[in-house]
Amino acid sequence: MLATQLFAAEPSTDYDATAHTPFIEVLVDCPGAEKLFVYEIPEDLEVEIGDILSVPFGSQQVGAIAVRFVTEAGLEVDRSRVKAIEDVITRGLFPPSYWSLIDRVATYYCAPLMQTIRTALPPGLLQKSQRRLRLNRDRLPDGLNSSGMNPSGIDPSGLNPTEFVSQPERQILHLFETGKSDSYTDRYLRQKVRGAGKAIRKLRQRGWLDSYLEAPKANRPQSKLAVVLTGGDRSELTPRQQELLTILERRGGELWLTDFLQQVRASRGTVNKLAAAGCVTIADREFLRQESSPIPQRDSAKTLTPDQTAAIERLTAARGFESFLLHGVTGSGKTEVYLQMIAPVIDRGQSALVLVPEIGLTPQLTDRFRARFGDRVRVYHSGLSSGERFDTWRQMLTGEPQVVIGTRSAVFAPLPNLGAIILDEEHDSSFKQDQPAPTYHARTVATWRAELEPCPIVLGSATPSLETWIEHVGDSLTPKRFPEQSHEQFPPRSTHSATYLSIPRRVRDRPMPIVRVVDLRNELQLGNRSIFSRPLQKRPA
Repeated sequence: MLATQLFAAEPSTDYDATAHTPFIEVLVDCPGAEKLFVYEIPEDLEVEIGDILSVPFGSQQVGAIAVRFVTEAGLEVDRSRVKAIEDVITRGLFPPSYWSLIDRVATYYCAPLMQTIRTALPPGLLQKSQRRLRLNRDRLPDGLNSSGMNPSGIDPSGLNPTEFVSQPERQILHLFETGKSDSYTDRYLRQKVRGAGKAIRKLRQRGWLDSYLEAPKANRPQSKLAVVLTGGDRSELTPRQQELLTILERRGGELWLTDFLQQVRASRGTVNKLAAAGCVTIADREFLRQESSPIPQRDSAKTLTPDQTAAIERLTAARGFESFLLHGVTGSGKTEVYLQMIAPVIDRGQSALVLVPEIGLTPQLTDRFRARFGDRVRVYHSGLSSGERFDTWRQMLTGEPQVVIGTRSAVFAPLPNLGAIILDEEHDSSFKQDQPAPTYHARTVATWRAELEPCPIVLGSATPSLETWIEHVGDSLTPKRFPEQSHEQFPPRSTHSATYLSIPRRVRDRPMPIVRVVDLRNELQLGNRSIFSRPLQKRPA
């Protein structure tokens, strides 16, 4: 049935992203919708990319995200069969640059746009939200706001002709006047009032109704059974039971039931007997679906080396899009540079995105950042459950200043006010997705995003990739010495958007490790059949 009313448009570059385009492709909030759908934009409605819309979908009204404009020439169906957008629920929930980025990824990597969107968005992001309408009593005319006035009996002659109140509008106002709630869902009003769609739009245009996207109610709390020590009379307990209580007491008096049974190697029946004796209780305990480890002891900014100081001064002076290669040897303090670069970004009310190549590197980096920025740090990667990813996404959409640390997929994190992007170990091959499509490279996509935002991007590495090296240094492999510096550096590329920064020394001038290259063929000729060379078997000097 949907196929006769709504028509999917395949990804195409034949579109004109202007506000005057009468058609737009949207991502509908409906299970099973596998494509983008084309809708017409009414003449009296302004729509921007990233807006949350209300659209007719079959026999129901659903939410949708405005993804991209389409020209009439780009339509693959008869214009007369395309339905119109009902209304705009929330403007700018996703910045327009976000959808420009997704479209660019789909085009460059030759992937279907819908598949690219699925890669970027966590499942069920919009299905948990709903549109609500609130009566703006301060904007109502005196006749509508008088005490005891029944809106259903208003005489339109006392109003401005442009403020004529239709019957559906009166019924909606009457619901607000006589109802017990100050806001109602869009679905409820449509069920109660015939023709409520057009009436709601008119009331919003007059300013009498406010429309907003209600933040989704928290998912049902996730809970687990926990064993809690309560005391009780232990005189009748067996030695084994007393041993279990002692172990529980040493663990702080409370453990998850599964963990407790595994640690003490006991059965559930044994714990039930302890509960019957009044020594423990077994109860549900809620646990959060996000990073919940204790925040490490707060630390402050460290004293920088001259090389770190020079890098920080250049990075913090950057405004708008600019790409930096931070070439620092292992132990040179690149992470501290990241931290001190992000601090002023947070102070300006913006957010920062930090990408690492592997999930295994996330905890150690997260601890450093949480010690500096506390609960502003968010973690996002494919190892999280769907609920954890959804919760983290909703936190990002609030627009509050925060630091998001994640792996390759976090490059699509919906931070509305992005102030800096950092790729640590940018040379790592894990940033390249091999399957499924789109087989994007996070470094490339992150650079595109920094350009669209615009904001600076820092590519940090002790062994930069060849592509990054050529981009920021050029094709010269011969080191050149700057007159004002005592160490060797390579000159930056002659462009304002690519800058090379070097940190060639370790913190506190610690010596670099001694490296020896041993030819194992010679070891075999000398009779060494071990997998370890003779120099490695000796104690390092």
